[in-house]
This record gives sequence, structure tokens and C-alpha cells, in this order.
Amino acid sequence: MVGHRKKKNKDEAPAQYSAQGECDPAFQFVSHPADEAFQSVVTSVEDYSIMLLDQAGTVLTWNKGASKIEGYPSSEVIGKNCRIFHTPEDRAAGVSEAMIAEACRNGRVYREGWHVRKDGMRYWAGTTLTAVRHAGGDLRGYLRITANLSDRKEVVDGYHNLVEELRFRNDTLEKTALRYRKIFQEVIDYAIILLDENGIVLEWNKGAELLKGYTAAEVVGTNFRNFYPADERQAGLPERMLQEAVAQGRTIHEGWRIRKDGTRFWGSVTLAALHDDSGRVVGYTEVTGDFTRRKRLEDQALTMVEELRQTNEQLSVSRELYHRMVAEVQDYAIILLDKQGNIQNWNVGAEYIKGYTASEIIGKHFSVFYAPDDRQRKLPQALLAKAARDGKASHEGWRVRKDGSRFWGSIVITALHNAEGEVIGYSKVTRDLTERKEMEDALRTNAAQLDLKNKTLERLNEELSSFSHVASHDLKEPLRKIRTFISRIEDYNFDPQKTRDMLEKIKGSATNMHNLISDLLAYSQMSNDEPVFEKVDLNKVLGAVRYDLEVAINEKQVVIDADRLPVLRGVRYQLHQLFLNLLSNAIKFSKPEVSPVIQIRSERIAGPDIPGDPVGGKNKYHHISVADNGIGFDHQYSTRIFDPFQRLHPRSAYAGTGIGLAIVKRIIENHGGLISAESVPGQGATFHLYLPS
Repeated sequence: MVGHRKKKNKDEAPAQYSAQGECDPAFQFVSHPADEAFQSVVTSVEDYSIMLLDQAGTVLTWNKGASKIEGYPSSEVIGKNCRIFHTPEDRAAGVSEAMIAEACRNGRVYREGWHVRKDGMRYWAGTTLTAVRHAGGDLRGYLRITANLSDRKEVVDGYHNLVEELRFRNDTLEKTALRYRKIFQEVIDYAIILLDENGIVLEWNKGAELLKGYTAAEVVGTNFRNFYPADERQAGLPERMLQEAVAQGRTIHEGWRIRKDGTRFWGSVTLAALHDDSGRVVGYTEVTGDFTRRKRLEDQALTMVEELRQTNEQLSVSRELYHRMVAEVQDYAIILLDKQGNIQNWNVGAEYIKGYTASEIIGKHFSVFYAPDDRQRKLPQALLAKAARDGKASHEGWRVRKDGSRFWGSIVITALHNAEGEVIGYSKVTRDLTERKEMEDALRTNAAQLDLKNKTLERLNEELSSFSHVASHDLKEPLRKIRTFISRIEDYNFDPQKTRDMLEKIKGSATNMHNLISDLLAYSQMSNDEPVFEKVDLNKVLGAVRYDLEVAINEKQVVIDADRLPVLRGVRYQLHQLFLNLLSNAIKFSKPEVSPVIQIRSERIAGPDIPGDPVGGKNKYHHISVADNGIGFDHQYSTRIFDPFQRLHPRSAYAGTGIGLAIVKRIIENHGGLISAESVPGQGATFHLYLPS
């Protein structure tokens, strides 16, 4: 038996009291046979930790329930302060000392909180600390009762075990009835009632008075069924509980109970049958706990659970509708991506647009839809980064289907965030706008063609204007001279010498008209003929031109210094005409008494997609320059010299029709190239040709 201190003789004066009547911290509660019997009963209780403490909180007795709940054997606990059962936080806060002080001051204190077992495990404990006093009111110490409330069923079973232990030790408790009443009358957290075999109340503690509202004088002698609601009384619940207690030894029931003032509380009732030595039922014990607060919390929890269940059902329906809506959309590819861009879901529209089934694509990175050049410049990663930074990213471009075909996709990637604002994935919506793209391209092509035709018409109009000028002036001028010279022959009466002079002038005018008509035909041919492109060696073309100009080259002792020229695709006779006109001009506009020097240089350069600026592009061009040391021209005329019939010098000084450079420009344009000129008067001229490589 726990409580191993030395027993006192009956006649020996108790030594546990001080002269001032205060309690000696080391006094023994067990001091006479009645106390020993009571201690024996309490010690054997297993479902409650019941111990007696001295005034300082030192453990004096230790029962089986304490060993079971707290985990310590009696040898490790007796003589130590009860604060060891509290958590480190509560010990630091002085919870144990505060409870002792309040129990000493108010008679009792109840507290629920975490306790610590010997093995370090925590459990939720309900502890009642009751001050125990002598008949004269002097403090003897404290009764400490602790229940493990971690599981309410264990608490209820604890009540039953307590009642069972009390019933089986009824004879022993009768010897210490006064002390028993004194101790348990002070318990106010539980209603402990003694009933006779018919359910008539025999004993009524303070806990019952506080819980049910009746005083002992009002209740003792009445039937316990009065505490049940009318519907349960009509259903015979009180009688049935007595029968079950008789048949099973005990019965447990929870339900609403009625106080004296008519208010209700949720009571957990354990009703146990009490037997005499012959086994006959002689009464019952009823232990009732008020679990109204817990019941309300449970009801609130159930209500909350039901509300959450209904909300979840609604969300499930909404989610299902949303998923079905997304899954069945055919005109849009709606895809969910994780943070890295891996595909998480796949709808019908995605399968229709991109050609993959869900089983083929889920788990792969969405960059598979992009063209190799887009993947190489990391366009997919850039779009994800923009969506993460700005919330969403939009883009249009060519995408690749499973079969390798391309479609023009318009995509919107939206970042998805959690409650903390962190990106957890992306939604990606894609539309197939290939038809729109093709229509736009067709419109642009048609617009470009119309623009080209308009420019062609404008150019033709300009040429017609020039032709009309030629027809009205340049072609009339030789005819006028011819008529004049013929009339003069008539006036000279066909004088032989004068007639010959007039005929020479008539011949010269006719020759000028012939040259003009030939140049007009050549220019017209450059504009209207459908050219035939082939590989042309410009070195051979230059050789043929030098042969054509052999007489003029020899007469003026022309020096031609030419690089190795390229072989390119072109129209042979047009390229011949190009070099013929450029070299003829260089020879014609040479300085008097100075041998013409013509330098032809060639190199490859990068140029734009559309000729216009010969630097900065990706396409390759042949840059051929033709420079001379002739008379040159003012730079302000560097573009006008390529217009038809534009002459910078009088015809009397330099022969020509003014069409040669216009023909050169037209040939360059026919080959998709560009021509420009630069010059300083008296320092020669340089023509720059840019022909596609």
C-alpha cells in the first residue's frame, strides 16, 4: 500500500500540529484506523490520480490512478512537490503555487491544462485541488484529484470506475462515512448523488446543488427522475437506466437535463448499482458532469462541418461544371501549367488545335509547341517570366502541331497565385488565328502589289511626260533643222558646196533623231520585256563592253583598272547595256587633254531585306563601284542624273540623249539592286552598284 510512513499508536498524541495550530509540512494524514481504511480505498482507485498534499504541495499519498496517469512509481514521487506534474511553462509561471494559494483562500480550485507524464508525454488534465480542514477550521492540507480528459470516454469510464471502486468498498467507506462526506461534499465540479433501490435521493453533494440548483433539503427524499425532461420521463428513460445498471452493473447516458430554474444543461450521467454482501441491489450512485460547453462546441463544430460539407458540395459542383466547360471548349486550347511550365491538364480544344492527346502531352514542357528558333532564343521561358512579373503575357506567332505543321497562335499566359501571393502555376489560353493571319498577309501582299502598281503607274506617267517632252521638243528639233536646211538648199539654188554643207547638217540631225529613237526603244525594252535570268560572269560582260568601245578607248587612251568581278544571276544583255552606258559616260565626260582613268572595284557586303540602305542588314550584296577622273558634276544632281532625258551639259558640248543613266538605273532595279552616285565638280564621279548576291 502506498503511503509507507510509520503508523502512530491510537493513544499517541498527534505530532503533526504546530503550537500555532498550523499544519506541519511533514505531517501524516494516515493517523488512525479509519484513515487507513479510507487510504486503502483511495489507493486502489486506478482511473483518477488522487493524492494528499501538505500545505506546501508536497505529495504525501499516492494511488494506483496516479501511477497510471502520471507514470511515476510512488517511490519517485512521495516527498516531492506536485509542481513536477506541470509543464515547464506552467512551472515557470508558478501555476502550482497559484492553485494552492487559491484553494487555501477559497476552499477549492479547478483547472484544466496540459500535464506532463514521467516519459515526457503530455495529456490534457482536469485537476481539482480542495483544501482539507479540521473540524475547528484549521488547514490540514489538500486533496488533489486529477482526471485525464484527453479522451472523454476515458473520463466517463473514470467516473464508472470511481463509482465501482466506491461500491465494492462500501463497507470500508461506511466506517469512514463522516470523513468521506467531508471530503467529497467539497467537490463542486461533479454532482455525486446516492440513490436507494427505487431511485430516491439519499445523499446530495455541493456539486449537485450547484449543477442542478436544488439544495439537499429540497431534493433528498424525491425521485431522481424529476431531473429528466418530460419527454424522457414519458419514454421511461430513468427507469430503463436503473434496469440497465442492475443488469450491467452500470449505464452511461448523455442528454439534456433540467435545473430547478427550468434551464437545461448537457449532462453526462454514469449510474452504477450498489450491492450488499449477498449481491442484492441496495441503491445506486449517480455521477453527473456538466458538459454543456463541450456540447455546444461539438454542435458548433458539427454545424460548421455541415456548412463546410454543403459548401464543398457546391464547390465540387462548380468545379465540375468549370472542368466540364474547360474540357469541352473546342475553339480554345486551355492548359494549366506548373511553375516550371510543365503541362498539367489538356482540353478538347488543345487536342483539336495542337494535335496531341492528353496521354501524349501531360507532363511535358509547353515549349514543344514552339518553333526551333523560338526555343533557341528561349521565348517560352521569357513569356513565363513576364507573366510572373506582370501577371500575364500575350504573344502571337507561329506554333508547331504534333504533325509538324504550323499554325498562327495567339496566346495569353496568366500567373496563378496562392493566398500568400506566390506563383504556383500558369493558365495558358491559345487561339488558332491562322485564317486571320493568312487574310492579313494576303491583304498586305495585295496592298504591296497595289502600291507597286501605283508606283509603276506614277513612273510610267513620269516617263510619258518625258516622252511627250521628247516628242514635242527633242524629236521635233532634228525635223525642224532638216526642213530648214532643205529650204536653204533651195535658196542657194543647189550650190554644190553649200548643198554639201547643208546635207551634212541634215545627216547629223537625222543621226541624232536615230540615236534618240534607239535610246527610247532601249529604255522601253528595259521597262516592258520579261527578263530571262541566268548565271552571268561580269568579267566576260566587261570584256565584251571593252571590245565595243575599242575605238573610243584607243582614241582617248583610256585606262581601265578593274577587280575580279563576280558571277551572279542576271539578264546578260541588260548587264552588258549597264556597263556600256557607265563606261561610255566616263569616256564622254573626260577632261580635255587628260587620259581617262576608270577604276572598277568589287566587294561583298551585308544589306537590308529591301534595297534602300546598303548597311546593317542580313542579306548579301555585291558592291561594285565605277569611278572616273572626268569633269564630275555638282552633288545636288546626284539623284536627278538618273531621270530620263536629264542633261547637265548642253548638247553642243557633249553629245547624247540623256537616257543612258536612266537605262542604268532601270537595269539595277530589274535585278533587285540599288544605285547611287557621288561627285565633286572637276574631280570625277563614282557610281555605286548594289546587286543581290
